[in-house]
Amino acid sequence: MFIPDSFELYELFPRYFYSLHRGAEQKLWGVFDDRLLYSMDRLRKRYGPLVANDWYWGGRNQFRGWRPTDCGIGAEWSQHKYGRAIDLKPVKVSVDQIRADILGNPFCEDFKFITCVEMGVSWLHMDVRNHDKAKYGILRIYP
Repeated sequence: MFIPDSFELYELFPRYFYSLHRGAEQKLWGVFDDRLLYSMDRLRKRYGPLVANDWYWGGRNQFRGWRPTDCGIGAEWSQHKYGRAIDLKPVKVSVDQIRADILGNPFCEDFKFITCVEMGVSWLHMDVRNHDKAKYGILRIYP
């Protein structure tokens, strides 16, 4: 099980779900694909602050990490519902720069597990879905 150094569970779960399952940290980390957790950790170390859910600090966002199956945000088969996706807002660099880095060097150690990015949005959606990156490159999705 991979547990990132630079993320806390409250950044990854909706407020109600985190509150309901507080104290079950090992189970909560287990909801996420370890490739996603590794990639998130590497990106934060490389680019500095990246904001996922901000409800813990009084913000509005609580569905940028894991989403319950009945969540009305996103697609029906969203990778967020399987613990394989995250939406991050960079603080010190532009999201376009991060996307360009990932797309330009997809097999770099920091990006090696990322198989999909969303284009044309103001945040970095990345996921680790089952996609043959070696054969087809990083999957680019559009809103």
